[in-house]
Amino acid sequence: MNIVCPQCGFSRRLPEDRQLGEVVIATCPQCACRFRFSIRDGVLAILDSSQQADAKKGGFRADKLQGNYSALPPEASISGREVPKVSKGFPQDGRRIADKAQANDQDEEDIRETARRAYAREAARFSQAERGEEHQDDIQQASSSNPWDNAPASGGWLQAFYQTVLYVMFAAPRFFVSLRSHASQLRPLSFYLVVCVIQTVVERVWASVFMSALAPSAATDPQLENLLAMLAPRSDFALGLLVRCGLLVLQLYVFAALMYLAYRIVAREQTSFSLVFQIMAYSSAPALLCVVPALGSLAGMVWGLACLAVGCKVALRLNWAQTLFGFVPLMLVFGPVLLQVITVLQG
Repeated sequence: MNIVCPQCGFSRRLPEDRQLGEVVIATCPQCACRFRFSIRDGVLAILDSSQQADAKKGGFRADKLQGNYSALPPEASISGREVPKVSKGFPQDGRRIADKAQANDQDEEDIRETARRAYAREAARFSQAERGEEHQDDIQQASSSNPWDNAPASGGWLQAFYQTVLYVMFAAPRFFVSLRSHASQLRPLSFYLVVCVIQTVVERVWASVFMSALAPSAATDPQLENLLAMLAPRSDFALGLLVRCGLLVLQLYVFAALMYLAYRIVAREQTSFSLVFQIMAYSSAPALLCVVPALGSLAGMVWGLACLAVGCKVALRLNWAQTLFGFVPLMLVFGPVLLQVITVLQG
């Protein structure tokens, strides 16, 4: 294909592999004449000196002065360079950005960069809409639902811990849906350790109070005295606290791994070990009900299982059948122990 200058007749053959837009502004290397050229219609118009000056400033101005701006396609080459193409599905927003940039007398490079960013944002939204993830960004930005993850940004560690406990116990769906699938395990593990320490200290205090209350009766009852001797701690408090916290952390990782393997069977795509670990760690919050004597620990265990079920359902986007399937490994572990306890109590 030949391009011929309308002023001096100089011609140049365009390589077949070079792609042009529908309308370009060409500059003759012989006489410096600038003219509009169309692949279909050939030379459309010669630009006068004022139009050439405007064309050098940027882009669409040459066509705008002659009233043909609206006819210029988004993929037209301007001054030998291409304006970014508008992605399919959302052309109007990107074109509007380019129009606004031109109205503010931005140069061509600014227009290209502004349009490119607009197209990238629209492409991301369009892709998320196709995958049903329109609200994923909103979910990830709901960091206020997990104050512990932002501590000590506002209010300090104590307030963040207190607010996180309240969220887990009384707004579980809102809290667990904000968890990120590939977040670090350090924050949830630290939360779990704090709960373990508080639980161990409180149970030790209540045990001491219980034994002190029964001590006078144990002086005259040998069986009660033997029972209190069995319940009495055999190591100092610091060592006992360290050993118990270590065992509870090991238990957390084992149970999280078992649930993760179970959920990989029924929901492979949306399951990650990090997410299951976070759910189990934060579900320990109701264990703090141990501050209530007698039934507090039992109520905390039941409440914690309920939070764990709700957390798995909303965070992993499961139905109730899939959610309960993840508890099968835990039932296989606790089942024999529970049966043994029931047998001992009946005997």
